[in-house]
Amino acid sequence: MHKPFYTDDFMADVMKIERLPDRLFHYTSVDTLEKILENRSLRFGRLDQMNDPEEARASDVGLASTTVFASCWSSASRESIPLWSIYGGTTKGVRLSMPTNMFLGRQRPTVLQYGGAITSVNTELRIERQPPAMSSVMRSVIGPNKVFYTDDDSFKVRPLVLRADGIAHYNPYDLGMAKGKEWAYEDEWRFKIALMSFAHEFPDDEFLNKVTMNFEEFPVLTTQVFVPLDPSALDELVVTAGPRVSDQEFDCIQTLVQRYAARAEVARSSLAMR
Repeated sequence: MHKPFYTDDFMADVMKIERLPDRLFHYTSVDTLEKILENRSLRFGRLDQMNDPEEARASDVGLASTTVFASCWSSASRESIPLWSIYGGTTKGVRLSMPTNMFLGRQRPTVLQYGGAITSVNTELRIERQPPAMSSVMRSVIGPNKVFYTDDDSFKVRPLVLRADGIAHYNPYDLGMAKGKEWAYEDEWRFKIALMSFAHEFPDDEFLNKVTMNFEEFPVLTTQVFVPLDPSALDELVVTAGPRVSDQEFDCIQTLVQRYAARAEVARSSLAMR
């Protein structure tokens, strides 16, 4: 059977990850900040709807990227001008700093042999699919895991299914964990939710091939998943206003944060920009 490349050994030996970060950073708009705080949840977007059209491709399953949802973060405490420009509301947005164990229940992530870290969440997360294909319910989020940047397509386009002796072995761990080096400036750490998060064995039969692995005729219906944040994690939130935020806009951000997360901190950007 083909083995996943994204393992605990790969993280340590190739990616030089000695430990998971304690805090992560997310650049976004003020409008999105308000939605996060008001709903006390993070939106996970489906990878086929994100800005990299080569996300989460498989060599043997079409539309594999529709089965994975992600929330994208950085571990770099130093502010990033490219991330401010692209994701931070053209430098007039905000950067969120949150503890890694931010989700409901404050469970610590655990690094597994395959697929990297996984974090339990004290709620049910659902992904719906067109019947008769099976939908899924889970109580965990994959990650946080650092994206591997490479120009080698053998990492970016992975086989998901190995067929042998009438059994199909589905192995999803690498899906959505490698991107081209042109994206390396993002220095991304990623949380994922997947339709099928772990290895499965199926009878290699008509239902598997015509329904389960057919995401064109039996598509994933869910387009986004909202994962609840723990209220105590919001107490540890730090919101940094973008480098071009005016004094009046900064006051509005402070008022917004005070309304929904009174113990959170609001700071100004350390960058000087005209």
